[in-house]
Amino acid sequence: MKGLPELVIGDLKVKRPVIQGGMGVGVSLGQLAGAVAKEGGVGIISTAQIGFREPDFETNTRAANIRAIGSEFQRARETAPDGVIGFNIMVALKDYDEHVKAAVDAGADLIVSGAGLPIELPGLVEGSSTKIAPIVSTEKSVKVILKYWDKKFSRTADLIVIEGPKAGGHLGFDREQLETYTQESYDNEIERIMAVVRKYAQK
Repeated sequence: MKGLPELVIGDLKVKRPVIQGGMGVGVSLGQLAGAVAKEGGVGIISTAQIGFREPDFETNTRAANIRAIGSEFQRARETAPDGVIGFNIMVALKDYDEHVKAAVDAGADLIVSGAGLPIELPGLVEGSSTKIAPIVSTEKSVKVILKYWDKKFSRTADLIVIEGPKAGGHLGFDREQLETYTQESYDNEIERIMAVVRKYAQK
């Protein structure tokens, strides 16, 4: 990690330019996120079935998940009082809006959001200092998101997460694209994505 510049996200400064991935259902929780943030990276908590250890999870899943968002963030913050800690929240979740609002209420520094187009995310974090980062795979997806955010909310992303065809997770590719993309052709796609990002950053 020596020699790598710190990562700057608005007023957040990340000593080690590493963003830990959001892995759902018991992997990316407060303990892991806190440990990553303590070492100078960005610790990320996944809200996917985050409340599975709550006593009422089977009977009151929604409330258990919302409650756990706060408690897992607190656990991470106790480990890394000055670290950068955020959440990965999938658009595909049934209670997406409530998860985002609970993360903001908990004090999240950052929300990373994919598995769908997080077009309403800016409105859900409005009035907070929480940074927002859509996950995109193609030029088309980043154009849709940033154009909508610009038009409806007069803002852009604080950072962009790009997931290529070999990234795993919830990607925006059909089977044919996965089979036809080469490293070189996807490098070109990344360049096109970044051109869109720079356009809205400058604006």
